[in-house]
Amino acid sequence: MMIRINLLPVRAVKKREMGRQILAIYAVALLLAVGGNYFWFKNRNDELDRAKQGIAQTRAKIAELEKVIGEVTNINARKKEVEGKLAVLDSLRKGRSGPVRMLDALSSAMPKKVWLKDFVESSNKVTINGSAVSHDEVAELMRGLGGMVWTPKGMGRLVDQARGAAKTSRVELFNTETASVEEFSASDIKPFFGNIELTNAVQSKTTQAGAPTFVDFKLTLTANYAI
Repeated sequence: MMIRINLLPVRAVKKREMGRQILAIYAVALLLAVGGNYFWFKNRNDELDRAKQGIAQTRAKIAELEKVIGEVTNINARKKEVEGKLAVLDSLRKGRSGPVRMLDALSSAMPKKVWLKDFVESSNKVTINGSAVSHDEVAELMRGLGGMVWTPKGMGRLVDQARGAAKTSRVELFNTETASVEEFSASDIKPFFGNIELTNAVQSKTTQAGAPTFVDFKLTLTANYAI
């Protein structure tokens, strides 16, 4: 006689146990997924907060720099305004002293046997009409006018033009007790007169025997007041 054993209840129990294990695995996987997602989201959120904080700091620095730039711009604008006022004052000073020095230079350049009849100046352009005992005196006047210069030590007469690599000129100074000759850089010397031209020179005729003759002349030149 064979004994029969019913294994169905055992299989059912195994199936239920296996189902519980699968559910447990799914539950653990779900928890791991939720936890992983949470930490990933938190990490991304922290990075976003740090990025926002960095952007805010950068904007604050930009605002601070813009403020500094604005202050520098205001300083530059005020600097230009002050420089403009100083330029005006310097122009007024030169306009006041320039003609006086120019006339002083003209007087110093005049030979003894030359007389001026009139002196007309307009926009730094000068016309001189005068008389001289000879053409040589007129030529001497022109040389004298061309040699009158202003130096850091005052007015003088140019003795030697700039030459050589040093580019220095020798000037006879007028404002010293004894006439002295000094060397100056070519850039430190400013001529009083330029573009000197003789436009007319006519020797007068005399009807009396032994009476002196004169040369009536006309000069045009430019005067430098910015000294």
